Amino acid sequence: MSLLKRRSGFTLIELLVVIAIIAVLIALLLPAVQAAREAARRSQCTNNLKQIGLAVHNYHSAINSLPPGHLGTGWNDWSATVMLLPYMEQTQVYNSINFANSGSAAYYGYRPNTTIFRMTLNVLNCPSDLDRLTNVEGHHNYAGNAGNAPESFFDNNRHGACNGCFFSVNNCAPISFAKITDGLSNTACYSEKVKGIGNQQAVADPLSPPSTIVSVGVNTGTSGGVFLDATPQDYYTRCRAMSPSGPGVQLSTAGAISEGQWWYDGHAETGLYNHVMPPNLWSCDDANNSWVNDAAAATASSRHPGGVNVLMCDGSVRFIKGTVTPTVWWALGSSAMGEVISSDSY
Repeated sequence: MSLLKRRSGFTLIELLVVIAIIAVLIALLLPAVQAAREAARRSQCTNNLKQIGLAVHNYHSAINSLPPGHLGTGWNDWSATVMLLPYMEQTQVYNSINFANSGSAAYYGYRPNTTIFRMTLNVLNCPSDLDRLTNVEGHHNYAGNAGNAPESFFDNNRHGACNGCFFSVNNCAPISFAKITDGLSNTACYSEKVKGIGNQQAVADPLSPPSTIVSVGVNTGTSGGVFLDATPQDYYTRCRAMSPSGPGVQLSTAGAISEGQWWYDGHAETGLYNHVMPPNLWSCDDANNSWVNDAAAATASSRHPGGVNVLMCDGSVRFIKGTVTPTVWWALGSSAMGEVISSDSY
């Protein structure tokens, strides 16, 4: 009688060894895959900023100046990005905007512009960021550099605070490349900001970097004959001392909207940022004002590990480390203050 042939197979120990080997391989490969994906997302973000840089240079060639960062008052608050649309292959979008000086043309509830307001343009969004916003209007990540002072957006006190590239035409005239005497390669033009949470943000962002906006008063006095609202040091110190996780910190509630809500709007939490707080820290607004937009430390931030992408005025894009010193960051934000920046300082 012939014996039945015994079937071969894995023992339990062999199966466990195979599973352990697979788990180790996954643990080794997953970070590499994630790093590759982030490299691709960062490359796309860089490309988006380069497209904006080309638009800035084409606009300057046509108009002989940079666009305003905030065009008008009474909800005619168009951002520099809107003015750049025809130069970044978005002419159809630009031509569809109703720019009527109605006092509300750039207001999110202005019905003639509802379709445009609700558009999300891919070129204005960094693929590395999360989108936790809940408003229906188009979201974005990129903002123009207003300068390195808390009052750089509007300079309502007329202290010469508009020292960047884009600011409100209410008190500051648009500038040309010729007036950027610090050098186009040493002056920031656009950077990125992480999107906020919900709609009206009055909660601390648990993620790092945070989109949190802390309410901190701006000092309008002088020190050594210099107006403190037109320079970064005093407000940097005040804002840095008020960590969002600290006790007794007041978050912004004075009409503040969440970062990144309205791509077409030219305010500190929308289409503009400044160089008061170094990258990837929290932002602050002026607790002395009834509206957040007047003065602020609107901080550049990103989900890229280690820093932020910054479009320089010469059209190049550089990755600025989050460890950059405040003085170097301030110097990159100003356009004509004569600072000398070493190429290896950031």
